Amino acid sequence: MQKILLSKEQIFHLARENKYEVKEDGQYRSRCIDGRYGDTPNLPGLAIPGADAGELVLIIAASNEYGFELDKDKAYRTLVEIIGGENNLGFHTDIHTQKGNVFEGCGHMSQILLTPKDYGVTSEDLQFVTNTFTKAKIQGAKEQILREDHIEGAVVLVKGEYSIYPQYDALVEGHRKHTQVFVYHTDLVNKRHRLLAKSLYENKAVTLPQGCDDEYLYEVLSETGEAHLMETLKCLGAALPIYEVTFDKDGGVDLEEMGVV
Repeated sequence: MQKILLSKEQIFHLARENKYEVKEDGQYRSRCIDGRYGDTPNLPGLAIPGADAGELVLIIAASNEYGFELDKDKAYRTLVEIIGGENNLGFHTDIHTQKGNVFEGCGHMSQILLTPKDYGVTSEDLQFVTNTFTKAKIQGAKEQILREDHIEGAVVLVKGEYSIYPQYDALVEGHRKHTQVFVYHTDLVNKRHRLLAKSLYENKAVTLPQGCDDEYLYEVLSETGEAHLMETLKCLGAALPIYEVTFDKDGGVDLEEMGVV
């Protein structure tokens, strides 16, 4: 299937037609930025690279980069606590996987496994993440299987209390063409990172430099997360247009062009 670079007008219609309100009781559950998720009623609004697997990598990378001590097991348990249990873990593969390894079909996690130094982690760090999610899967956590090929035609940064489904039949030269977009929900990611930083600090999963608190941890998680997002987009979404969609409280759409990857 052909990839179509999506225009501002097409993204406006996508945002207006594909929006859905994020329920408060599910705002901390996550999915990946991948454009192949279907229009399911329970799709998490919070879209972040690699979903919860990517989040655990992010926490470890922040520890490595900024030099604070991290108890990885406590960090994982804290993440699970925030999302309401292991049954709510977000991680995925796809139908093209060959070996059946956990999150083998996730582009973000695959890229990290290929070039861990670019993401600030070691092979030992990744072994911990892989083992942890493999164990969770054996114990009943559901790894979602995505279908189709990648045909993302834009990157959409979302703000507000709504999110968007990433698949859309866009109008192209008078005909409907199936398209996808990468989705990153800036506001929900920031909200979760604030709670995550506070919880990691209170649960003593981290030992921060003297004088630093959860606000410091929030800042370094945010910086690391943005770096991971752009690193993966450079690999999987090179030259794609970037748009920022802001929803008001009634679902109205404000749209800005943000350049290209």
